[in-house]
Amino acid sequence: MLRSVNHDDPYENPFVFFVSEMKRVRANLGMTQEQLADAAGFAPSTVAAVESHRLLPSKEFAEHIDKPLQADDHFIRLQELVERTCVRPWFRNRVEVERKATEIREYESHQIPGLLQTEDYARACAMAARPIHTEDVIERAVALKMSRQEIIELDQELPPELDRAHRMCLWAIIDESALHRVVGTAKIMQTQRNHLADMALRPNVTIQILPFSEGVTCAYGRAFTILMSNSNSTVVYLEDVKNAHYLRDRDQVTEYLRVFDHLRTLALDDRRSLKLIKDVKK
Repeated sequence: MLRSVNHDDPYENPFVFFVSEMKRVRANLGMTQEQLADAAGFAPSTVAAVESHRLLPSKEFAEHIDKPLQADDHFIRLQELVERTCVRPWFRNRVEVERKATEIREYESHQIPGLLQTEDYARACAMAARPIHTEDVIERAVALKMSRQEIIELDQELPPELDRAHRMCLWAIIDESALHRVVGTAKIMQTQRNHLADMALRPNVTIQILPFSEGVTCAYGRAFTILMSNSNSTVVYLEDVKNAHYLRDRDQVTEYLRVFDHLRTLALDDRRSLKLIKDVKK
């Protein structure tokens, strides 16, 4: 049986302690969530999401709230502890590489990629993948996934031409089966497909669906992610049940780039992919 997480106990885990300290210091200074958000340069919804334990604080978030909260690097140090305890050791490198990436190319055959998941869909995936873990572990996994999605958010403060130069681009190829497979409940799937359709309209996101009609493909059943950065450093990320593998060898990376190129020639273009997503919704 899952043990409920007590968010009122600041010593429940490092994430809960971070939030407790953030609320305590903010209250002592007489600051509202909106005032802290404005001083830190974040949207009020981001501050609210962290304080409601729905979003893990990123390093950037901790750095930006530390000064207006007059915390003398307190939250920067706490954030490192949160990340070390909430992110599996072998996944930590993925998070670090992901934050530095300028483009991510991802192929997923069984589920919606993490960067495109809704909170309820992500929770259903975590519960299925971790049947013996506590609710605490599951909720931290969901919070981490929601935090990772910040890298594809558009910067509303920048003009379009500058935002285009700074934003990370995501190109996702998803097997059609992921649209039909019920993760959680039918309602969760409906919301997830709606979200996927909305994300497909973003200027920095390209979604292609690999239809059933293509049959078996060169990467059938084997998901992979290609993370590219301005430093010309490209990493291929592969994950199995308990571990992750990072490929940096140029020849191996080139092979995965070729496979991805082959998959996107087989997949529906973004316009027809969006139509298919909407048709499944009906």
